[in-house]
Amino acid sequence: MTKTTLPSKPVKAKNKIHIGGYAFDTVNIIFLTLCCVIVLMPFIRVIAISLSSSRMIDRGAVSLWPLEFNFKGYEIVFGNVTIYRAYGWTLLYSVMFTVTTVSMTACLAYPLSVNDFILKKPISVLLLITMFFSGGTVPAYLLIKNLGLMNTAWALVLPGAVGAWNTFLYRSFFKGISHEIREAALIDGAGDLRILIKIILPLSKALIATFSLFAIVGMWNSYFAAMLYIKDSTRQPIQNILRSIVYTSVSATFGDAGMAMTQGTVNPLNVQYACLIATIAPLLFIYPFIQKYFESGMQVGAVKG
Repeated sequence: MTKTTLPSKPVKAKNKIHIGGYAFDTVNIIFLTLCCVIVLMPFIRVIAISLSSSRMIDRGAVSLWPLEFNFKGYEIVFGNVTIYRAYGWTLLYSVMFTVTTVSMTACLAYPLSVNDFILKKPISVLLLITMFFSGGTVPAYLLIKNLGLMNTAWALVLPGAVGAWNTFLYRSFFKGISHEIREAALIDGAGDLRILIKIILPLSKALIATFSLFAIVGMWNSYFAAMLYIKDSTRQPIQNILRSIVYTSVSATFGDAGMAMTQGTVNPLNVQYACLIATIAPLLFIYPFIQKYFESGMQVGAVKG
């Protein structure tokens, strides 16, 4: 008897799947490359203009590469104590806000993740209400003023320290941690605060790193709250210095150093874009150190809590 063999249809189907996967990967890589080019081109142009001469900038000849290198803009920016003072205050505001929002949100979200917590539903409802209704700018300003927080770092830190959306994401992440760990810690005599600090938070590095990055970037880029609550010009963050350069003048911000533009040696765009690069650079150096946590932390919202 002759042994008959059936045609290998599954192999053909498998080959089609591989070909389709390769085609999708190719299109995806091309699309993402174009997106990167679109995003990076304005940033590269800003760097090119900040390093170009005033004559080339006025002629509109600068595109993506500096022409007639000129570092006068960076000399004016980093040669003035205003920038360093603004850096210091911005760093202080960002660190205080990050530590406060991460710790306070974790302390609120942890009891909401415990099944036997009695006030879990009422607190969740109150948090949900804040996502749809806000008191507004004027009541917030009057509250900060009556509390005596004007011209202090707490005026920028406390209003946004705890958010409903962040709390729900923290709760979802904490619920993903096995409850048997908490029960074992309670049997060993540990309290809830110790469980949160010693067990829950160390297991939530991805969550903490992700929301720490969000908090740092949010406070670093914030300027409106400082305009309302920080009246002392010596306590202004870096974004307000950048705003004053863009909307007023360089000479008004940097004093005599800005007068160099009147001789035609420095273009206003040199200083504006140099200050812009100086503002963005610290965040670009921070991101690579927490990238490995950021990627896994972005999946927090995908877990239903």
